[in-house]
Amino acid sequence: MNYVIGVMVVALGLSVGSFINMLVFRTAKKYGLIRVGRERKKVNYNFSFCDYCGRNLNWWENVPVASWLFLGGKTSCCHKRLPLSYPVVEVVMALAFLAGYLTGGDNKSVLGLAVDLLILTGLVFSGVFDFKYMILPDFSTLWLIMLAGVKWVALGGQWQNLVAVVGMAGLFLGLYGLTKGKGMGMGDVKLAVFMGLFLGIRASVVALYLAFVTGAVVGVVGIILGKIRAKSIIPFGPFLIGATVVSWWWGQGIWDWVAGNWF
Repeated sequence: MNYVIGVMVVALGLSVGSFINMLVFRTAKKYGLIRVGRERKKVNYNFSFCDYCGRNLNWWENVPVASWLFLGGKTSCCHKRLPLSYPVVEVVMALAFLAGYLTGGDNKSVLGLAVDLLILTGLVFSGVFDFKYMILPDFSTLWLIMLAGVKWVALGGQWQNLVAVVGMAGLFLGLYGLTKGKGMGMGDVKLAVFMGLFLGIRASVVALYLAFVTGAVVGVVGIILGKIRAKSIIPFGPFLIGATVVSWWWGQGIWDWVAGNWF
């Protein structure tokens, strides 16, 4: 590994994580899910601003992770608590970028690595937004499908990926119909299109298995601990996205291990 490039990738990941936090907040505001406080009559949306009072932030309030720690997890203007998810997303993004680089980064072209990092950005944004608001925004899913298409063409346009698209979309559309939209949303159906095109048949199967198993385990543990009610609806997108990343990097190895030990 080139350590200089690795450090640059981590720094970029932290910055992108900060951008994702901002984009999640502003998208939620656009969807009417949250509102900025009215202590200031006018908010300059061209710059970062306080979640609560709308005051535009200074540069030192915008340093990924460090600003949150320095300010004690609170805003400096109105002293209200900032979500722990802010530094968590920034660290996760940095680690994801580093992992994306380590999984063949030195053997990829600059364009190939850039596409991979953009896909990671879209996945983390979608996962965070769905976790917070139980919505998978169309614009991020379409962005992911477009990037998957670019990668598919660059890798030779394998027909198996198109079969995976039909299979994944058909399965999730069927689940959507069976549950009447309560157990599976159309956002999940569109994400399944991306998964099929991006992962192909084998990796999609691995991702599906991982997503359903982890989702079931989290649900059962949550019910036992009293954090989730038996009839509660939990977003499935984060499980699909996490399983997609795992299957992207290690799906073939998992497939080979299962095939070698069980079949």
